[in-house]
Amino acid sequence: MHYTEKYANNRERRDHMKRMITFLLVFFLILSFNGSLLAQDDSSGDLSTPEVVGDVLWVRPLGFMHVALGATAFVLSLPVTIPLNKAEEAKEFLITYPFYYFFKRPLREM
Repeated sequence: MHYTEKYANNRERRDHMKRMITFLLVFFLILSFNGSLLAQDDSSGDLSTPEVVGDVLWVRPLGFMHVALGATAFVLSLPVTIPLNKAEEAKEFLITYPFYYFFKRPLREM
């Protein structure tokens, strides 16, 4: 049976879509609150865990891109930040903090 045959009139189709959207919203709302319940504190210090591999293969390269984009944003913001004497704050926010977070922190310390 084709979708248009199953829901011949528009009212049934709208009701079906409303139920589906309501279900999805409730489903994702429930999932969003369970993150803290599923979190585990694994402080064993083992450096061969998947978290370390993910940190090295995903987080650090994304951090490099983040720092590069922050440096670009810093350079583009200089015409505004220099007259306002906020260039140092912009540098700390856009370059320094991300650099230390992505490259100076120990592995597995998020």
